[in-house]
Amino acid sequence: MYNATTDAYCVPGATNFNKAYSRLHGYIALVICIVGSATNSINIAVLSRREMTSSTNSILTGLAVADLLVMLEYIPYALHMNIKIGPQVNKNTYAWTVFVYFHSIFSQTFHTISIWLAVTLAVWRYVAIAFPQRNSTWCNKKNTTLAIVSAYVICPFLCLPIYFAMNIVPSEVTALNNSEFAEDLSLPDNRTVYVLEMSKNVQLVTAIMWIYSVILKLVPSIALSILSTCLISKLTTTERKRQKLLKRSTIGPNEPEKQCLATEEAFARRSSRTDRTTRMLLAVLGLFLSTEVPQGLLGLASALAPNFFKSCYSMFGDLMDVLALFTSSVNFVLYCSMSRQFRCTFARLARRMLSAPEEPAKFANKLEPTTQVTGPL
Repeated sequence: MYNATTDAYCVPGATNFNKAYSRLHGYIALVICIVGSATNSINIAVLSRREMTSSTNSILTGLAVADLLVMLEYIPYALHMNIKIGPQVNKNTYAWTVFVYFHSIFSQTFHTISIWLAVTLAVWRYVAIAFPQRNSTWCNKKNTTLAIVSAYVICPFLCLPIYFAMNIVPSEVTALNNSEFAEDLSLPDNRTVYVLEMSKNVQLVTAIMWIYSVILKLVPSIALSILSTCLISKLTTTERKRQKLLKRSTIGPNEPEKQCLATEEAFARRSSRTDRTTRMLLAVLGLFLSTEVPQGLLGLASALAPNFFKSCYSMFGDLMDVLALFTSSVNFVLYCSMSRQFRCTFARLARRMLSAPEEPAKFANKLEPTTQVTGPL
């Protein structure tokens, strides 16, 4: 439909890619959302256990809640917009158009919460490594709770301008424009449908694109990049110190030095555990950057070129969505592969859940020889 403009503003073949991928997007997104909803539910159950209590895990729990809400809400959206289930004549009713409007704001709001919680996570981790003596004061439970609540309160206000970027517009289907709906709808002429359109106010849309690309995408991405670089630098420094300590221990220290080396080795073991946690969190931050930077750059191009959003950004919108959903669904794999404490807690929780139904039966069997059971236990 926008071939000429697409060629001017986008890469060749963008329209063809969009048509081919849109047939698969709904099924791919649905699978990711179902799996991701399960994994994020497990993350919340494990990370909120008493033995897992820590500032880092509290932030990860808040992040998992935001990701879970995004995926649960995306399931009806994917079924409605991308997967043809049931009659399609109601696809463009006013109620469904309002839902799509709600989806665009809801998903962006909670995804922004996830991004800023990831930034908070990076800050907390840097403090733990760079200022360990002040970590318990700066990153205590009160400040962590305040940071999580602030993300959930402030981010909806940051995303509020998106509300003004779109309008619900009634459109009467005629012989001239029926082809626009022919693929999904079998509508008679003079039937009113509703569509979601970008605002006609170019200045307003441009301002909103600047807010979206800079404040919601690029600023947190730059912050994550800087913090990740600092964390990697600290990891490298710690590894050098560990290697020097190993060399000293192999030389054969004198008796006065043994006690000092024993203390340093204990510190090195604690640092090793800290480094494993930091590497896991760096992997989480890297996943965020891999999806947020492209979206931020595309949003910035949309702010600079008025026609870019419709001609190019929208061609890759579904792909950006599925990449963001995938990023939010794989944290469980990272936690299991890089955190022994998470694996052990998850295993204990799984065993407890699987064995729970068997316990009443065992208890009843023990009581049967001596006690008359008159009702369910």
